[in-house]
Amino acid sequence: MERLQAWLCLKSSPRLKLKGSIDLLEKYPDPLEFVGQPEHPLYRESWLDEEDRLHLSQGVLPENFPQIAKLYQHYDIGIMTYTDEAYPPWLREIVGPPLLLYYRGDLPAALQRICLGVVGTRKATAYGRNCCARLLEPVCRQQVTIVSGLALGIDSAAHQAAVQAGCPTIAVLGCGVDRVYPSQNYELAEKIVANGALVSEYDPGSRPDPWNFPARNRIISALSQKVFIVEGPLSSGAMLTAKYALDQNRDVLALPGEITHPNSQGPNYLIKNGAQCVTCPEDILDALGLDQAESAQMEVVPELSEDEQAVYDLFRDRQRELSFDELLLATGHGFGKLSTLLLNLELKGCICRSGGNSFVLA
Repeated sequence: MERLQAWLCLKSSPRLKLKGSIDLLEKYPDPLEFVGQPEHPLYRESWLDEEDRLHLSQGVLPENFPQIAKLYQHYDIGIMTYTDEAYPPWLREIVGPPLLLYYRGDLPAALQRICLGVVGTRKATAYGRNCCARLLEPVCRQQVTIVSGLALGIDSAAHQAAVQAGCPTIAVLGCGVDRVYPSQNYELAEKIVANGALVSEYDPGSRPDPWNFPARNRIISALSQKVFIVEGPLSSGAMLTAKYALDQNRDVLALPGEITHPNSQGPNYLIKNGAQCVTCPEDILDALGLDQAESAQMEVVPELSEDEQAVYDLFRDRQRELSFDELLLATGHGFGKLSTLLLNLELKGCICRSGGNSFVLA
């Protein structure tokens, strides 16, 4: 608790702000040594503002510290600070690195692996969710940590793929780690805590204010070696994460989509402008520098008839949701025969119904 108090005192300094705090930490890396210690050499430094001198030497804490302390203990929250050895060096290098990261779970262990950021729209299509699950499963088996934002849609699908594969996953929140937002993801969040970590730069008790979410996206990209954009319009949070990733010299990967669908605008734009196009797990594994040998035989397709194979190949070639009417035109089969072929492919686990009279790869 004393360590938390020292860092919160520094973080709440009235005039130092982030840059001043980082400059101070370059010379005096442990706030425990100078916060509340008026005889420390820091207070003889001429550059230190008098208001900050009093604040730090007296160990002044934020007004809401009692609430922070209560939640900190109740939820068994850990902290990772800017000068910790375990603090990711690539996170230190970004514009506006957090002085303090709160977490629930085992963040240091999750960060020991290669980290892949996976983000996308909250209004995900069946195509996006299914591709996310299919593409990430073999990747998760290769000792990769999935980093995302716990939002509905693609973020949730990415976390779920990791949980189902027994792979660590990190959820970066736009509120305190004592809260789960959205509340629908409470059970998923508990699974993440058990095999990964919930992470936030915001103090326990912080609300999920709208302006927190764009800011947290820079942490998602900074914790990741590569960032995979699955679905999202041009103005989406996923595209903001892609921008942060590029600013942080991270490679961006993207899932191609139907050119007329708004969710495909972002990924297709990124691919057009140099992002790596992802159509199979091997694309991700190759980007991460991982061995593809194990994943090459992971997806075993059941034995198919010639007609079933032809329909299945249509789905693999187009990599999107296909309606029954589209399939009638593309295959030339009659209504009855196509219905039978689609039913057989469903029973063999090759495709699934995505709503209405449309189908997508399972």
